[in-house]
Amino acid sequence: MTMDDQCAPYRAKLKAEPFASIVPDRRPVVKVHAGIGLAKLAVGYEEFRGARGGEIYGRTADGWELLYRVESGTQLEDLPWRKEETT
Repeated sequence: MTMDDQCAPYRAKLKAEPFASIVPDRRPVVKVHAGIGLAKLAVGYEEFRGARGGEIYGRTADGWELLYRVESGTQLEDLPWRKEETT
């Protein structure tokens, strides 16, 4: 029996869209987040030097899907989700 099969009865109690962030300069490098906002903060927040950089993934029926990739030092106004908000 796979892990997905074992977890299936409990899936309804979980958040529908869990997210994960990978930030190379953070320990642990990979963290799971209940909402997209927390994942964005993990990758995009750095008060004075631009974004920390990393990747944000969303859980889909087929596994994990890359949603955003941010280079370290990206200015906060140039983050991909900020650009989506202005269009």
